[in-house]
Amino acid sequence: MMKSASAFNRRHIVGMLSLSLTGLGMRPSFGQGAEEIAIGMVLPFTGATGPYGPDMKKAADLVVKTINDAGGILGGRKFHLYIEDSETSATTSVTATHKLLDVNKVEVVGGFWGSPEALAAKPLILAANKVEMVSAAADAITDGDNKGQVYRFQAKSSQWGPAGAKVVTSLNLKKINILAQQNPFVVAMIEPFKAEMAKRGGTVLDVIMYNPNQASYRAEVEKAFGSEPDGVFCGSLLTDFVAIAKEVYRGGYQSKIVGLGTGADADGAFLKSVPPEVAEGIHHLQPGPPLNSDAYRKFVKEMGAPEGTVFLFAGNTHDQVCVTALAMEHAKSSDAAVWVKSIPEVCNPPGEEVDDIVRALEMVRAGKKTNFVGAGATVDFNERGDQLNRSFVHQVIHNGKNEIVEIVT
Repeated sequence: MMKSASAFNRRHIVGMLSLSLTGLGMRPSFGQGAEEIAIGMVLPFTGATGPYGPDMKKAADLVVKTINDAGGILGGRKFHLYIEDSETSATTSVTATHKLLDVNKVEVVGGFWGSPEALAAKPLILAANKVEMVSAAADAITDGDNKGQVYRFQAKSSQWGPAGAKVVTSLNLKKINILAQQNPFVVAMIEPFKAEMAKRGGTVLDVIMYNPNQASYRAEVEKAFGSEPDGVFCGSLLTDFVAIAKEVYRGGYQSKIVGLGTGADADGAFLKSVPPEVAEGIHHLQPGPPLNSDAYRKFVKEMGAPEGTVFLFAGNTHDQVCVTALAMEHAKSSDAAVWVKSIPEVCNPPGEEVDDIVRALEMVRAGKKTNFVGAGATVDFNERGDQLNRSFVHQVIHNGKNEIVEIVT
């Protein structure tokens, strides 16, 4: 059937108006209630930290779907999540961030497992007056003038150091060498580790630094383990730790290894990369979720994982999406410079504790004060945007599996 000329003309005029406004950098006012809100994440799918990306993406996708299926935010607007691969590279992360900001027009760039990636992207995000949310630890990420627009969903590196010293001394290891990769994440934990060791009657004999992606770590391993200390604290990521652990086993060294989960766990990737005898007895620690909380149990179920599964990082991206949604709803705005100011209002006490994002959004719309509890942590923040009240999971590898030893606060 032929459409009427008047109907055609109306559509033609509307289309011309829309194109004209877009060309001027404006959006047409009609239908704004249904306009999507673009949010972005830079996550690792390849490179040394690639094993972490898939679960972080899955968690973010799931909660975006939950929010959208429940009607979205701000009167029915849905999230559109854009995700780019960091390739575990600061350079690639800058390119990815440019795309998210310039092409996808996102209001927040989240994810950022690695500190070098987060630090490299930060100036771009702040220059665009958008929000950066990270799952990275280097202290420098929240240092300086961040305009209140950088939020960390992770423990700071300087908090990892004392936690590592607590694990080391709990194993009665008194004389320690440190073997550490040269990067902002690891470097920031060394002095706090040494200070906590001194408080606990321990001694750091030597600090051996190495560069990432070396062809061999034999010389560094010989220096760290050859003097036969009680233990060696290894500040390593996955790829280098695999090589280091194999070198230690080949050398027959007996000093106990205490590593970071970034190297000795990597969501099970380490165990798949070395023979069981190489991994046996290695202790490691990692900031972890509140394993016994209702929020975390619900999250594990949503992820389709067996009860008791330990997701070290996936909860962080889940929480980033939730906090973004709640802050936008509270501020009644998707403008980054506006809604970022509402983050403490919806996350920090006082307020009613709530861990269900749909219910939390309903409470915010009703004008109720919320104290949102996330899957990765309580998501309470200080004035610098650093997350408070993080705990660490101390695990040991036994018979080819990670076993929880204790929770370190």
